[in-house]
Amino acid sequence: MHISKSQRNGLLFCCVSVVFFCISSGCATNKSTLPDLSLDNQLIVTEVSRDAKRSDCDTLVITCIDYRFTFENQGFVNETLGLKDNYDHISIPGSIQNLINPETSDLVLSKFALSVRLHLVKRIVIISHKDCGGYGGSASFGSELAEHETLCADLKKARDMFLEKYPTLEVNLFLESLLQEGNEAKVHFEKIL
Repeated sequence: MHISKSQRNGLLFCCVSVVFFCISSGCATNKSTLPDLSLDNQLIVTEVSRDAKRSDCDTLVITCIDYRFTFENQGFVNETLGLKDNYDHISIPGSIQNLINPETSDLVLSKFALSVRLHLVKRIVIISHKDCGGYGGSASFGSELAEHETLCADLKKARDMFLEKYPTLEVNLFLESLLQEGNEAKVHFEKIL
């Protein structure tokens, strides 16, 4: 069966129309409770510190993506370490496990190299945490002691990897834990030497 050029164009128009209708009607029937900012064409503006205008920073902070620690990580880095407006922050799933894993380490290290090279980083702060999904959670270790020893050893391996590649960098290691204190869960940071 031979299809003429005008029939092909008509068929293409029909297909595009159906796809457009499906996409636009899918968006129009979105039942999400979150505002659709693109639909309302809103502009979101946030304040930035005046000191944050420079293009380089002293420190690269590496954390896991785990939402349970995000807020406390920011407070720890900004206030306790005193790095507000002076660090790049990279979050990777599985934190240090993906950095020391031979199958993924080259990819992960290449992402850090850009920050080190472009922003003149002098120090790396690595924060790993207990009960990390990248390791299979706390239960995969068999005991609290085994988990602590493994995570500390992996943090030290990560430091060695960075120092091998960038011998002039300072590398600080921290292990965080989510601990129950009364009715509240609190995040504790332990410096690993």
